Amino acid sequence: MSQPMSKNRVVLLLCVSSLYLMPTAIAADRAEGKDERHAEIARVQQVTDDLRRRLGILERVLATVVDHNPLVMSVETLSGRSGPFVITADEEFIESLTDEELKAAVAHELGHVWIYTHHPYLQTERLANDIALRVISPEVLVPVYEKVWKRTGARGNLSEYISFESKSGSR
Repeated sequence: MSQPMSKNRVVLLLCVSSLYLMPTAIAADRAEGKDERHAEIARVQQVTDDLRRRLGILERVLATVVDHNPLVMSVETLSGRSGPFVITADEEFIESLTDEELKAAVAHELGHVWIYTHHPYLQTERLANDIALRVISPEVLVPVYEKVWKRTGARGNLSEYISFESKSGSR
C-alpha cells in the first residue's frame, strides 16, 4: 500500500507543475495579444489602402501599430521620394478611434505622403488636412485632434489646422 503524500510534497508538486505549465500560459497570452495587434494592423492597412487609392497616391504605404508612438500617429519614408512609406500608429490611440475617426487620421497621414511626393514638398498640418479633406469631412477631424491633444498633452487652435469651408465637388 502506498503511503499518503506529505503536505510538503503536494506543495512541491504543485509548484513544479505550475512552473512547467507557466510558459504555455505566457505564450497563450502573448499569442492573444499578437492576434489583436495583427487585427489592428490589418484594420489600419485596409483603411490606408482604400484611402490611398481614392487620393491617387501610387506609392506603397504600409501600416503598423506599435506599443507607443510619442507622436501618436506618424508617417515616414523608408527610402526616397517614391517610398515605400510607413504609417506608425500608437496602439491605444488606434483602439480609441471610431471607424470614421480612423479614416480621418489615416487620411491626414496620407496627406503628408501626397505632399512629400508632389512639388513643392511643403509639409504643414493644414496642407495635410486639405489633402485629407478630399476624402473625409472636416467635422470628423475635430475629435481626432482632441484625442491626439489629450494623449500628447499638447493643445492647438483647430482653425489653424482645418478649413471648415465647404469643398464642393472635392469628395
